[in-house]
Amino acid sequence: MKKSILLMLATLAASGCSSDGNRFNEQQLLNHYFVLTSVDGKPVAQRAGIRPGISFAPGLRVSGVMCNRFFGQGQLEQDRLKVPQLASTRMLCRDGELNQWEQMLGEVLNTGASVTLDRQTLTLNGAGHTLVYRAE
Repeated sequence: MKKSILLMLATLAASGCSSDGNRFNEQQLLNHYFVLTSVDGKPVAQRAGIRPGISFAPGLRVSGVMCNRFFGQGQLEQDRLKVPQLASTRMLCRDGELNQWEQMLGEVLNTGASVTLDRQTLTLNGAGHTLVYRAE
């Protein structure tokens, strides 16, 4: 009797440890355009003609725009999203903040970002930065 109770308790404890919390599921990312809302806690103001954001296609293909358009093949490594060969167009942007954020995003995706998806809010944390997006 004692052995069966201990076995049941061990099973319950193990199943309780497998909760995913706010970890993302690739399917939840698909078919949304996530608009950048804040960078390192600073709100992102709307800009004429440019909606900085990111989207995901099947197979974790990542694309979006900051000042330039970017794209690359995402990978999951140890629960971190990496895009090691992120490519982009190379136009000069007059908006200094967008240029800075573009470099920051490249660094975050290149080194790997922890990803959380809570309702319609996508958060990328990595390389000492936090980028928050809202799904549209």
